Amino acid sequence: MKLSCLILFLTVYTIHNIDGQCMLDSVVINSILSDPTGEEFQYDTNNDGIVNSDDEYIELCNTAEESIVDISGWQIGDDDPPPYSDYVIPDSTFLLPGECIVLVLNYCDDGIDIDTASCVVPEGILDMNFSGTALLGNDGDVITLSDALGERACSVSYGEVMCDDLDPLDIPPFDVSNCDYWGVPNDGCALLADGDSCTYFPSVLSIDISRFEVRLADFQSVQLLWWSDSDDDLHKYIVEWSSNDAQDFSAIGTIDDSSDRGPTPTYQFVHESPTSGINYYRLKKINILGEEEYSEIRSIVIELDNEITLVPTIANDMIRINGPFDSYVISIYSISGHNFVEKKRVTNNVRINIENLFTGHYIISIFDGRSTSFERFIKL
Repeated sequence: MKLSCLILFLTVYTIHNIDGQCMLDSVVINSILSDPTGEEFQYDTNNDGIVNSDDEYIELCNTAEESIVDISGWQIGDDDPPPYSDYVIPDSTFLLPGECIVLVLNYCDDGIDIDTASCVVPEGILDMNFSGTALLGNDGDVITLSDALGERACSVSYGEVMCDDLDPLDIPPFDVSNCDYWGVPNDGCALLADGDSCTYFPSVLSIDISRFEVRLADFQSVQLLWWSDSDDDLHKYIVEWSSNDAQDFSAIGTIDDSSDRGPTPTYQFVHESPTSGINYYRLKKINILGEEEYSEIRSIVIELDNEITLVPTIANDMIRINGPFDSYVISIYSISGHNFVEKKRVTNNVRINIENLFTGHYIISIFDGRSTSFERFIKL
């Protein structure tokens, strides 16, 4: 990996808390994925459509604010046979300040399952090319990072393997004070110094988006905003949402290609019916070849009002029901009792079209599954 190529990644990385991270010079082990096929979550690191041990990864980050670090010849391995090390980082590999690189167990070679001749390893990723070999034990293991001469080393252990249990004969000079125990990983989720996280993904495995934000908008809805520097091959974005667990995502909207959006395309989407609590969002980008990529996950906490309210109460074309429940059954009546809208199920915070109503005063009945409330509004 050439230094000139790595400059592209300066603004896209997030480095987690350094405390409890294995560090050499200013380089840390930032995250690991030991069990891509876990029951709670599955992650296809190399996007080949197959989730298996090939998708294991180790993420290294340079925490320095100014210094470039040459990690050529640095070594990665565990304390199991064969003798350390398992992987040596290639020549001309540099990490710029704040930059990360991901070592993927087997990015391109999946035997008969993938055409390796057409596989291209993205910038920011190193393919360890361990075909058919699992480096990181699902139940527990150790990762040791050492310099090129094997004179300085630090380690991370997790699961059933404690730092005190490591075999110092199979790794560079070992000091238990340079080993950090990261805890027990949940199946399929990335492991960090501060514990397991199903919401963290290395940035180099995500869509090339310069910025992705979620904000609280009017009527307790959520506005998503994102900007991209490279959407020439875009077919569409699919906006996905998950409530409370950041695992079971569902599609809630689609944004088509950016042909008329200028040199730095800007996108927005409004989620009108979030739930009370933590709401998670991610973007799935599909290019013109049908290839898919995911963005990092963003979250926002929504505290829905306990009371059911109607907004606005004076309207031309639409009204909304705002409250603590996911959906309601409504009916709309005139003051004289004429039923203009029969019973209809509507989702919380979603627009209710009233354009066809005559000008005048109306009553709306709102059934939340337990009780019925009544609100008045004026159609202009």
